[in-house]
Amino acid sequence: MKLLALVLSFFTMTLAAHAERLSFAAAISPEQAFEICQSADVPSAVSCALDKCRKAGGDDCVVTSACTNGWAGSMGVTTSEIHWTETVCGAPSEAAAVSALRAFCKGGLPYVTECYLSQVWSDDGKTKSIEKTIDPKKIK
Repeated sequence: MKLLALVLSFFTMTLAAHAERLSFAAAISPEQAFEICQSADVPSAVSCALDKCRKAGGDDCVVTSACTNGWAGSMGVTTSEIHWTETVCGAPSEAAAVSALRAFCKGGLPYVTECYLSQVWSDDGKTKSIEKTIDPKKIK
């Protein structure tokens, strides 16, 4: 009986911990808006990000990333002709989110001239500014 109570207690704590994690969504409107939201579930996060994008003046808002939990991050990407915002989500850690963004930056060679790591978000709602410019040619 004690074993059953212990298992049920662990299961309840695991569900409670999972329930506190936030889903993530990012929406963009090219050259006009980039917005993110974290919410209890993916549909809510997507709806929120799209609404914020439209309110920021975006005419053609589209979702670029959405995931149930994990770390997320954003990065500005520049070529000689255009620039855009790249996002990743669902990473198991801050370092993994930053590594994924760096890989996207390096993968854009020879066209990408600069990347700007902007922010990361944890699935418990914390935001961390990185604000670091990266030369894709110098990424190992």
